[in-house]
Amino acid sequence: MKSANPENEYIPLDLRISVRRDTLRLISEMAQDMGISINEVFSFLAEDSVIDLELLEDLNEIEIPNKCSLNDLKNAILKKKLC
Repeated sequence: MKSANPENEYIPLDLRISVRRDTLRLISEMAQDMGISINEVFSFLAEDSVIDLELLEDLNEIEIPNKCSLNDLKNAILKKKLC
């Protein structure tokens, strides 16, 4: 499957995972019903599980200091309204 964004192309990844026997049976049945391989089912499940996750801000613009005081940390948290 080709993507409009070349940086978003599929990358083959060899994984070794463990699942319960019942889980493998269900995934195997799912693959058969869909006419695809078990690898493709796992790929779709992985894609589906993160599809709605997005970074809320650009991490390239965040500066991380080498050290800061407790007050600096409190002020930064209050500034970002994280507490």
